Amino acid sequence: MRLTKREKKFAAFLAIFAAAWLLFSSVINPARDRIATLERVIPQKQDELRKLSAAAAQYNSLTADLKKLRQSIDAQPENFELLPFLESIIKQTGLDKNLAKMEQRPIPLGTEYAQTVVEVELHALALADIVNFIRKVESSEYLIRTRTIYMKKSRTNGSLLDSVIEIHNPKLTQTAVAMK
Repeated sequence: MRLTKREKKFAAFLAIFAAAWLLFSSVINPARDRIATLERVIPQKQDELRKLSAAAAQYNSLTADLKKLRQSIDAQPENFELLPFLESIIKQTGLDKNLAKMEQRPIPLGTEYAQTVVEVELHALALADIVNFIRKVESSEYLIRTRTIYMKKSRTNGSLLDSVIEIHNPKLTQTAVAMK
């Protein structure tokens, strides 16, 4: 079969057109779609990476703080008791006449650590006396923190305050001390 020159040109044009269409549909169009997807996804992933980096930095900071806390707890004397320590501070500051109640309760914090909580109830005190007491407690060499303070006007004297102070001290449990 013989093709005329015009038919050969037309066949060549169709072959080029088919090759161009095949190239466009199998290479160029998917590449454009992929570029559009990447332009949309890359900023999202970069934002997620920033968030993840911030979370990793926060995790590292918290891990370091936890390590310091554990070292502080481990450094406390094994025979340290919070209740007698607070009684001595109350006597030192002259608040023993204002002491209404002291109640101690242990709270387990897992297998290795526990927390001793002492609730101190003081009546008819000036604000400066309460602040002085808390300052002495928190400036001690032991790991003691004031968790809550509740104050209200005294029933006997309106210029004085009644307060309930919750003081916490974490420590090793007896099983953790034995394993040391």
